[in-house]
Amino acid sequence: MDFRRRITFKFSEETEEGPALLDDQEQEEVIETLRKENAKSNKQSISMMKIVLLLSTILHIIYFINPTDDRYPLLILLPRANLDETIPLPRPFTFISLVLHVNLMLLLDSTSVRNFLVQAGIGLDDSIQLRNYTLSPTLAYALAFVAPAVCLFLRRSWLTVAWWSITVCVTYAVQLVLEAAAQGDEHIRSLEAMKYAAPGA
Repeated sequence: MDFRRRITFKFSEETEEGPALLDDQEQEEVIETLRKENAKSNKQSISMMKIVLLLSTILHIIYFINPTDDRYPLLILLPRANLDETIPLPRPFTFISLVLHVNLMLLLDSTSVRNFLVQAGIGLDDSIQLRNYTLSPTLAYALAFVAPAVCLFLRRSWLTVAWWSITVCVTYAVQLVLEAAAQGDEHIRSLEAMKYAAPGA
């Protein structure tokens, strides 16, 4: 699944007289245009994902403060009668979700996280790359699936399962965005490798 529509590109354009070749400058202009479009698309997708991640983080912080309330923040408008008890150890499970949210933010934009920490008075060495401290996808998914699995084992309602599955969904969404961005960058590199010397150039 890809969140964005990619633009198919060819260096040669078909005309009635056959394929039209682009000179070096035209090739560079086309690649630069596609590079800018790709960068803009990546920025928009990541920004949107950061907003979703921030909202999810706020909801989990609210629940972390008062996990004894069975009205989960996302389901606050639903009748209490439709909700059952939460799972055991809700605060530790919520803390794990918050850790995973921080991990996802590091994957999306480690620079912003670094700037936030510096502004908060936490000194970081310039050589430290925060992305190197992120969890592996396998471990992240394993931790994210624990709470939903407990819900299913205890036969909680689908609303309870839905709440504890938010972290899984957000993790998957971030993965899709990052994969789409990496694929777009790879397309640009492929186009650069396809550059040719036009006859007579």
